[in-house]
Amino acid sequence: MTPYFSVITPSWNQGAWLDGCIRSVLAQGVEDLEHIVLDNCSNDETASVLAQHPHLQTHIEPDTGQANALNKGFHMARGEIICWLNTDDQYLPGTLARVREEFRDSAVNVIYGDCEEKFFDGRPSGVRRARFRHRDDFLRFWRKDIDILQPAVFFRRRIFEEVGYLREDLHICMDYEFWWRVAERHAFKYLGIPLALQQRQPDSKTVKLLVRLYEEKEKVFSPLLDAAQPEHKLRNHLAGRIGMGERWLGLAQSAGANSDRVTALDFLRRARNFNPLLLLTPRWWAAFLHIHRQRRSV
Repeated sequence: MTPYFSVITPSWNQGAWLDGCIRSVLAQGVEDLEHIVLDNCSNDETASVLAQHPHLQTHIEPDTGQANALNKGFHMARGEIICWLNTDDQYLPGTLARVREEFRDSAVNVIYGDCEEKFFDGRPSGVRRARFRHRDDFLRFWRKDIDILQPAVFFRRRIFEEVGYLREDLHICMDYEFWWRVAERHAFKYLGIPLALQQRQPDSKTVKLLVRLYEEKEKVFSPLLDAAQPEHKLRNHLAGRIGMGERWLGLAQSAGANSDRVTALDFLRRARNFNPLLLLTPRWWAAFLHIHRQRRSV
């Protein structure tokens, strides 16, 4: 049977989460589906988890990063609809049935929805709403005008023929850069309902590599913004520095509230470097004094 859905899961030392991911796909009750797992030679319990699920198309081999693993899976995929599900994410009940129904419209090429979020730091669970108004929102990487939640995105396989695959030199924001290229050609249909569960566990890449996320976004989208609006290059540059200063200051406050003094100081330094005028604001000094008091109390 030729699969209609191809679910691609990159894997590396996330065995504690992998079984839940696999079972959430099985629970969809979809027969015309292939689930391809690309594992980067994990040395935890991943191998034993994979052995419990012989239906998987498992490929255990070294890769150069998540984008490289995903591209391998995308090339293998035979399904009409491509789904990308990380090991610590899960599909919600009935997701693929709903997605299939929407793709009966041949004019629909990309679907996205919301995500339920489960936190492991004491914060209450909830629903994270996707936000995507216009393709140019991607260019303003320092703002939160856009939030496309990757496990809740589904697209037709032919899109690879049109825009290519993931950039393998990127390791954090490769999905956003890919959506940028896709959005040039296709409208994204928003369903307005949760389609997946994101587990914000401490070892997730986004949590651990938050600094690198913003560095990559600036690397990718700042040149694109200059090219798109050369007449406003100086204005956009200033807006970017002010915006990133605010973003780092907000992150410093969050880290300080969680008593992560080292990270908070790093974020505060980055805020000052992007926008030195923040030194004139009570907000910057309040964050600084809060962090300083933490050091004296240790």
